[in-house]
Amino acid sequence: MNLLATAGPFGISPSADQLMVINLSAILVGITFNAPQKVIKWGGLVIAVVTATCALWCGH
Repeated sequence: MNLLATAGPFGISPSADQLMVINLSAILVGITFNAPQKVIKWGGLVIAVVTATCALWCGH
């Protein structure tokens, strides 16, 4: 019910901590996406998506 009570796109109103995690995830993608090794490239992308998603919906 917490998601229904918040305002913003998709019912999300991120806090400063959540925005910091999202920004750090975006920096991680920006740094690793042009890496020649596929493990670093896709690993950075997967880690960034998981941490950004958890920051918004897990409520830690």
